[in-house]
Amino acid sequence: MPSQNRIKTARGPLFKWFGSKWQNSRYYPAPHASKIIEPFAGGAGYSLRFSHCDVKLAETDPHISELWAWLINDATEELVMEIPVDIPVGFDIRIIPMAKGQQLLLKNWQRTNNVGDCWTISPWGNMPGQWTENARTRVSRDVSCVKHWEVREDGFELLESALREDREITWFIDPVYMFNYKYRMKTEFDYERLSNAVFKLKGQVIVCEAVCPKTNAVPDYLPFKFFRNSVTSRRSQGNNTHSKELMYYKNAD
Repeated sequence: MPSQNRIKTARGPLFKWFGSKWQNSRYYPAPHASKIIEPFAGGAGYSLRFSHCDVKLAETDPHISELWAWLINDATEELVMEIPVDIPVGFDIRIIPMAKGQQLLLKNWQRTNNVGDCWTISPWGNMPGQWTENARTRVSRDVSCVKHWEVREDGFELLESALREDREITWFIDPVYMFNYKYRMKTEFDYERLSNAVFKLKGQVIVCEAVCPKTNAVPDYLPFKFFRNSVTSRRSQGNNTHSKELMYYKNAD
């Protein structure tokens, strides 16, 4: 694996996205290969934890794939620092004179799961943990960590094309959970196609899932095992919402 001194490692997520795995990434097995592939990346929290690796991403959400392309190919410390903070609640981000990538970055710091076309500053958008001076400074410095990455739009295409590669790969596969929110998906996610591909993969394979929060049903398209309870939202008086996270893992050809 390349030395972490060659390319620095990110200190946090580059944008807000539900289920990005940044917090949980410390508990998953560390990559055994120098190359990580995330075919359903979202916020790519696992890859960011090991951002010095050779990383390939795919993400079908058009806003997120466009944002990743900007972060990888065009973003600089100076461009990130140009994005304003303390913008009034309800202000439309699209009328701020910035590049589309800058607008998308600000958009996705407003709400954790900002799918669709909600472009206004949220009531909590300027609060700690959202788009503040501290967040802007950290992201501006961390954006250099992903300049050697690649991104595509079709996760299944990335997954299946890489099956032919001989080199060692760590696969971190975090699909839309079978029993959870579907992110306004227009078509059903093909879990059978995913399982067929996963069984053919060589190297280290990590697949994420979760128990149904309403019925406790367990997805059966792979032989998942219980991984850990994860906090999905923090509420007052310790009344947090948890997810029973599952994992399919193998580390053999």
